[in-house]
Amino acid sequence: MLGNALQRVIGRFKNPQKVVNLCFIFVFLFSTVLTWREAVVLEGAYVANQRNSLDSVATLLDRQLQHSIDNLLFYRNAMLYALQSPISTDRTRKSLADFDTLRTQPFWQLRLDLSRSLPMSGVSDEFVNKSPLLDRDEHTLHSELSSALELSYIMRLSDSSGKMPQRMFYASRSGFFLTNTPPANDPNIVSLYYRLIARPYFSSQSLQNNPQRSLKWTHTFNGNDTSGQIVTASVPLDFNGRWYGVLALDYPIESLHNFLREAKYDDHEGTVLLYDNELNPIATSARSLPQHELFTAPQLARIANVVTAAKQGEQGELRMDSRFITWAKLNNFDGLLVKVHTLEEGVQGEFGRISIVLSILWMLFTLMLFASWMVIRRLVNNMFSLQQTLTWRANYDTLTRLYNRGAFFEIARKLSQECEQQGLPFSVIQMDLDLFKSINDRFGHSCGDKVLIHAAAMLSDAFRTGDIAGRVGGEEFCIVLPETTLEEATKVAERIRVRINTKELLIKQGNTVRISASFGVSSSFEFSDYDFERLQTYADHRLYKAKQGGRNQVCNHD
Repeated sequence: MLGNALQRVIGRFKNPQKVVNLCFIFVFLFSTVLTWREAVVLEGAYVANQRNSLDSVATLLDRQLQHSIDNLLFYRNAMLYALQSPISTDRTRKSLADFDTLRTQPFWQLRLDLSRSLPMSGVSDEFVNKSPLLDRDEHTLHSELSSALELSYIMRLSDSSGKMPQRMFYASRSGFFLTNTPPANDPNIVSLYYRLIARPYFSSQSLQNNPQRSLKWTHTFNGNDTSGQIVTASVPLDFNGRWYGVLALDYPIESLHNFLREAKYDDHEGTVLLYDNELNPIATSARSLPQHELFTAPQLARIANVVTAAKQGEQGELRMDSRFITWAKLNNFDGLLVKVHTLEEGVQGEFGRISIVLSILWMLFTLMLFASWMVIRRLVNNMFSLQQTLTWRANYDTLTRLYNRGAFFEIARKLSQECEQQGLPFSVIQMDLDLFKSINDRFGHSCGDKVLIHAAAMLSDAFRTGDIAGRVGGEEFCIVLPETTLEEATKVAERIRVRINTKELLIKQGNTVRISASFGVSSSFEFSDYDFERLQTYADHRLYKAKQGGRNQVCNHD
């Protein structure tokens, strides 16, 4: 009985090719599942590696910034303590007396101790009176000067060495400043003080702009001069309801560049960039900031949406094109770190090499399985691909990927007949790009092709369910709208016109062009006629009427 059962089972496979195919399918699926599982594990490890790599840079940067911020808050507490409990010494009283003598001079400088303190520089009463942000209150002026002189001792002894050099300063609303990079006692004091109070960090700490009186980050951005960019951390100095001034730390961009370069240890680990809260690039681990935008406007919007909802210290990742983007929102900076890892860098890295080896092993194993029937499979696939290609080329325009004239007319006739049988409206839109020949003449036919592709894309985006379009001439397009009245078709044409006209197209490096189109609209109910060719002719006449009327418009009447 067992022999008969086995014979019946074998008898079902009289064709040996079925046995080979079944064995191949089973082994192929099994090997593919195993390889896929390995790829999933490898992808998880890659994502974790990218996040850990960026996390290490973010942790180092946060640690450096936290140290600087702690110093800044310490300086503010020192001044608040000095304002609350001022110390009066012979040197302090002499310095205040010198101030009373020098305060009318265009510029001046005070110093308690030549070897142990920093000079305090200032401007005249006249300069202070001219600025609405400044205020020299006689009741608190001497106590503030005394406190600043005490702070000069602490700033003189502070350690300015570190991985990220910075400049510490106190800019007072009373017309003086104190910095750990003191200037000479010369007329440049006036211009230097003016630049300090004119920068955004100073006005951002006013009572109106910062009612919480918290630390703020500002980025002085100059796209034409990278060396002129400065990132500033600032805190206001308030005591007894009065805003005295601002304590701040300046980070030169070059120091941030150097920090990111040193923090990134592998050339194949991608590029790390520091962005401010408005997603402007500040610093990079590369040799210089990219000359072109790394992200398009939609991509930046996508990053902004994700980051805005995130809390301080959170991380995440995004996939954009062939790039893997990892981001980390910093704890001690109003911005974020972004790591861009390209496909090329990924292939050259450790995970890329492992992926390549895994792919090669899977391919070799699969090729051995395919060896017995590769020729047949290739022939079948080639025939199928050829059939698809010929079918596609017979029905579609290869440039715009819309229906070509022949296929479009055939489909349009069928749709018009269906609408006629059901008594439904049927409308036709004829569209032509304005002054298209001038674009070819000015920029060449390759740029003209870009314009046609762009127009076709805008056309496709405005489609409704059931609408079809085709390219019926060089720059002419036609749209049929089943179950659509003349008024509804006119609205669709107007929507397409606005979409095309409001988008600028980059056709060459540094050259953009805004295109427009004219439209003619006709409908079956209007003429009691469902013949597609005649409706297209009516729409074509109205198209030329729109062109004669000034172009870039929709015409739906004779």
